[in-house]
Amino acid sequence: MKSLLVGAAIVDIIMRIPTLPKKGEDIYCNERTVTVGGCAYNVANTLKNFNVDYSLLVPVGKGMNATIIEDALLTNQHEILIRDSKQDNGHCLCLVEDDGERTFITQIGLEGHFQDEWFNTIDINQYDNIYIDGYQLCSESGNVIVNWLEKHSDKNIYFAPGPVIKSIEQHVWEKLCKIKPIVHLNEMEATTFTGENDIHNAIQQLYNITNNHIFITLGPKGTLFFDGNEIVLIEGEKAEVVDTIGAGDSHIASIIAAVSLGHNYIEACKIANKVAAQMVQVQGPKMEKELFTTINFN
Repeated sequence: MKSLLVGAAIVDIIMRIPTLPKKGEDIYCNERTVTVGGCAYNVANTLKNFNVDYSLLVPVGKGMNATIIEDALLTNQHEILIRDSKQDNGHCLCLVEDDGERTFITQIGLEGHFQDEWFNTIDINQYDNIYIDGYQLCSESGNVIVNWLEKHSDKNIYFAPGPVIKSIEQHVWEKLCKIKPIVHLNEMEATTFTGENDIHNAIQQLYNITNNHIFITLGPKGTLFFDGNEIVLIEGEKAEVVDTIGAGDSHIASIIAAVSLGHNYIEACKIANKVAAQMVQVQGPKMEKELFTTINFN
């Protein structure tokens, strides 16, 4: 099974800080790193570690950020499918606290302005899965992408909206739900969006909207999976958290990879939990192949 990953590659500026500053406060960062992230790019790196076939549909613009991104894509052997010199790519300030939790401040660039013609280079018949994240549906790209997705509702559409789920315009969200996407969220995102304090009620509400599989990650406690019949808890893995950047991306990517390799969804969650547990022990959004191969999937 081949997957089409629709989204962004952006520059991540990672700053480690003791805790988020209060309004008007001045703090020092302990460490600063510049790398390339973006949900679709992170998912691609995990699929590559699994040796699962994919295409990465992310735009590369013109400017300082675009130069960094292009170098990372080529270095990591990702084919560049979209080049557009109208503007630079965006960047994200990632604030990582001592407990590993991350807070993002994102400046949108070219990746927030998807164009209809960008999809013309794609032979959709070669893909079984389509992955999309929430960031691309928040901006003006939302209409462009969801209108294109409507034409391909026969595919397995994996949707990981992330913390911006409530920022997606209502008409875009309604169109997307009619396509019946497979939804992947963490516990806070699910309860905040639905207004339900009980995660089981939140899952049921999400299923009633999308009528397809729901995955809710619970950190070290594991993953809740709902297929419309039974909510199943797949136990998680203990880990020493360095930072949580890319953990959710590695989790949904591992589910896509495992299912593509013939596993059922319960088995896929077990595999994804192991990958995410290893991911939180890595600084930044990318796990190198050498470390990935040390994960025990038995």
